[in-house]
Amino acid sequence: MWQIIIYLLLSATSPTFEAQTLDDRTVLGSLSELTDVRVTMDTADGKVSLDTEKLLGLSLKQKPAQSATAAGAWIELIDGSKIVSQQYTVKGETARIMLFDNQVLETPTQSIRWVRLQPESETMANQWSRILDKQLDGDILVVRKGDNLDYHQGVLHDVTPDVVQFKLDGEELPIKRSRVYGFSYRHPAGNVLPGAICRIADAFGSYWQARNISLDDKLQWITPTGLRLSQSLENVTLIDFSQGKIVYLSDLTPESTNWSPYFGTAKTFSSLQQFYAPRMDRNFESDPLQLAGTQYSKGLAIHSRTEMVYRLPGSFSRLKAVAGIDDAVRPHGNVRLVVSSESKVLLDMQIAGSDEPKPIDLDIAGAHRLRILVDFGDQAGFGDNLDLCNARITK
Repeated sequence: MWQIIIYLLLSATSPTFEAQTLDDRTVLGSLSELTDVRVTMDTADGKVSLDTEKLLGLSLKQKPAQSATAAGAWIELIDGSKIVSQQYTVKGETARIMLFDNQVLETPTQSIRWVRLQPESETMANQWSRILDKQLDGDILVVRKGDNLDYHQGVLHDVTPDVVQFKLDGEELPIKRSRVYGFSYRHPAGNVLPGAICRIADAFGSYWQARNISLDDKLQWITPTGLRLSQSLENVTLIDFSQGKIVYLSDLTPESTNWSPYFGTAKTFSSLQQFYAPRMDRNFESDPLQLAGTQYSKGLAIHSRTEMVYRLPGSFSRLKAVAGIDDAVRPHGNVRLVVSSESKVLLDMQIAGSDEPKPIDLDIAGAHRLRILVDFGDQAGFGDNLDLCNARITK
């Protein structure tokens, strides 16, 4: 009883986090220690320590209050960190970024990939992405003209709250900041940064790559570009350690995919091949994947008879998923699911629309390729829409 009382007293002042491990354990409690290699949590059952190598992430349970201050600039660093800030200015070659908690960061402009000064819409986002993807030999200034973006190549200089200094064809131009949608800096190839051990999301919408991390009164970290930050735990919504440890099959491109109709040959039905091709993160009706009333944001929808072969992007130890006939066609559907590696069959099971969803957890240590076959059952392919929900490979 006294352990629970102490936990309740601690959790009343310390924010509660949920830890998710690679082996699907969940731990709930407050953080008492956090380093690059270990997390210690105060739980109702006492202290629990977890190795970060075996940790997917820590997520804040209480939703933080939203900032009432409007964003003034959206920034991406060359290490992949994405910052939502109050203000962005430049003097000489030093950028000054004011965050929502009034922290001020100073960093060389060579650490910044791009800056956007106006809110994003779908139309603008597509144009902005296309401009950023261009392989140009200089800095880029992007201006908005109605619903269209136009860009110019030159050299960026100082940025004030009112103007962006831009050198175009040898002429220095003070461009009103209100006209500028955004800009990007040219970076020479070959700049190698330290790797990140985790990604940190804060309550203000920023995502930070972190090369190391520690906990004192506040969470502290250093980005691969060298920025030093601190943040109160109640404003840290996620500490994501999953990078490189988990890969969803729907995010991989199969090495090969072959569909065969129940009657005839696949070559005869080229239009049907496209219709029955596997779907990524959606079912065959373009709705969310759903099994027994539970929706899943990640996974594969596969129709019989389909064979998919994946070349694994590294060494992984487990294949996990939840398998079943999609709710859109249940109780119809009957398939045979076969999963194999180069050397052996790992799974061979029948799945019917009348069955409950089946959890899958397979040992794939040493495998370089995975073959997934969804074969015909006993209903001639009718309703054979198999979902592999949350299909993922893990370290």
